[in-house]
Amino acid sequence: MSVKMVFLTGTLVVAGIVADGGIIGVRVHEKKPDGTNLRLYVPAVLVPLGVKLAPERELERALRHAKEFLPAVRIAAEELERIPDGLLVEVRSPREYVLVEKRGGYLVVDVDNERETVHVSVPLKMVRQVARNMEARALRANSTQDSQDKFPGRETLDTPRVK
Repeated sequence: MSVKMVFLTGTLVVAGIVADGGIIGVRVHEKKPDGTNLRLYVPAVLVPLGVKLAPERELERALRHAKEFLPAVRIAAEELERIPDGLLVEVRSPREYVLVEKRGGYLVVDVDNERETVHVSVPLKMVRQVARNMEARALRANSTQDSQDKFPGRETLDTPRVK
């Protein structure tokens, strides 16, 4: 097999993974002179990987603050995936325009005001997956903590004691 064929095969595999997971898109344009004009596109498959690689202590701290909202986020993502594309929220005021819609498996948020224009698109599949994984992680952390509370000084069989 030639080097070109290996490269082509690798490129197709990566393209397939990115296409399956989608792309997170963020665009920010500040309307002032010399303002920021940011365009950021990230394969959504990197988010769950990033969560797995995040420092345990930081993830636990984030979970303590977010765990009560994770079921709602997961359920909202699941339901949004089921419904047809369409407008979810539209707010028009003299100073600002906000649009939230479901478009092609993405949650899309557009904000336009006198200072900036912001566009964010996030694959609902990724939101659901991350919320589900974080929920499961929070439940495991709670059950580990419950075991340690019942039997202080003893580690559970499946989870080492966190110091």
